[in-house]
Amino acid sequence: MRDMRWSWVAWAAVAAVCVIYAPMAIEYTWRMFNPSAPGLWDHVFAGAVGDDQALGTGSVHLEQADVYAENRVLLLFHTTAGGIAILIFAAQFSARFRRNLRRHRVLGRVGVTLALVGMLGAFGYLLAVGPERTFDGPAFYLQLWALALGTVIGVIGGFATARRRQIAMHRSLMAYAFALLLTAPLLRIEYLLLGVLWSGTTQVETNMAGAAILATLAPLGAILASRAMAGHDRRSPTVRPLPGRNLDRAVGIAALATLPLLVLRHTETFDGIDRITIAGLCAMLAGLATAATNAAAARKAGKDVAAEEWRVHTLAFVAGVPAMLLLWLAYDAPFTTGEAFFGALLTAPAVTLSMGLLLVVWRRRTVVIPQSDRPRLLPI
Repeated sequence: MRDMRWSWVAWAAVAAVCVIYAPMAIEYTWRMFNPSAPGLWDHVFAGAVGDDQALGTGSVHLEQADVYAENRVLLLFHTTAGGIAILIFAAQFSARFRRNLRRHRVLGRVGVTLALVGMLGAFGYLLAVGPERTFDGPAFYLQLWALALGTVIGVIGGFATARRRQIAMHRSLMAYAFALLLTAPLLRIEYLLLGVLWSGTTQVETNMAGAAILATLAPLGAILASRAMAGHDRRSPTVRPLPGRNLDRAVGIAALATLPLLVLRHTETFDGIDRITIAGLCAMLAGLATAATNAAAARKAGKDVAAEEWRVHTLAFVAGVPAMLLLWLAYDAPFTTGEAFFGALLTAPAVTLSMGLLLVVWRRRTVVIPQSDRPRLLPI
């Protein structure tokens, strides 16, 4: 009963965020065609942090006004389709709403179509503006590409596995896609919170810090939802166990070997550690603690499949250390060293956590969920 209660609370909170955010997202672009539109988001943002931070120097409202106006048609597709898709996805994760399977399937197709249209708008916008004209520059540009590509992978994979009746895979992939879509409203919430907590800040800083946090928080949310929807933890005999301690040692050694190099390079590049980096690192450490704690608890309880999946997620967190150094070096080619570092900070955790989750999803491919369990995505 306690798990069911917490699942209901979590879903209700997410649904409330979606219902509040979606009209703001849709109206945000429509007002570029009608200047007399109410400006819902700007009023909320300015009311919380003040006009200077919300509308002044360093704000999206001021710095991106010309870029947004030039690409308003692409943004219209992105924000309108994406806003409606978020509402549909939120409803789809309600067990009560999903009891009508025909409705669930029809709305699922509509939601997938809208999500893809929204991401096509995002691709078009990113190609049109490039990294230098994106708010916060190359680092945020790289993360936006990662989010859009991950969303497309999630919705297409979720649709394909539903067609093949791979329900366990379908649930997890759709949760992954929904988690990435939720980065839009969650980033706005971070604007409000960080804008109030950090005196003298600008949206340039709160956007980067929020994005650094979401690089971990978004895939972690998908992982938690995937575990909550695991149903009966079992594995088909045809799915072989993962390698044992040697895999753990290899990932651990890679992290230990690259961590000093990462720290040394950061010391040579920057004069101290800034709040954006601290925010991202804190999110990664909290996520690692969550995964490791759940892995240990599952082992203690004798839940072999759950323990294996949490082990994969824990290793994915640890693998984020060498991934950050490798991406930093790779991004150095087209960008400055400072831009490349923040690009790695905003993408490395998401990349390794997504790869770990996709591995877990793939290993669920032959799990058969009883018919009595199929109408439920979450125990709500």
